[in-house]
Amino acid sequence: MRENVLRGSGKRANAEGYRVGGKTGTAEKVVNGRYARHSLLNSFLSVFPTDDPQYVVLITLDEPQRVEATNYNSTAGVNAAPTVGKVVARIAPILGVPPKLGETASRFDAKRSATY
Repeated sequence: MRENVLRGSGKRANAEGYRVGGKTGTAEKVVNGRYARHSLLNSFLSVFPTDDPQYVVLITLDEPQRVEATNYNSTAGVNAAPTVGKVVARIAPILGVPPKLGETASRFDAKRSATY
């Protein structure tokens, strides 16, 4: 899940120092028995801190609007993910989770090659 925030569709969920991990989800809603391409339900399910998971945050957005700030994109990676990042950055200090700033990358953040 951390890899998705570092290098995948959830990269906008990163909250500096809090090691957020998560997964995006964009689904078309069913309208009149058919999938509606422009009627979406977006979500981002996250955990933090990923090196010692303590908290889960789920953000769900019903029919997000296409706006200029997201290049008129309405996927979860451009709206639900950054919302999670902002929520984590705001609640982590309240929950007593200290940020890890200026430290070396943890084993979850370090680049590594796949081995088979």
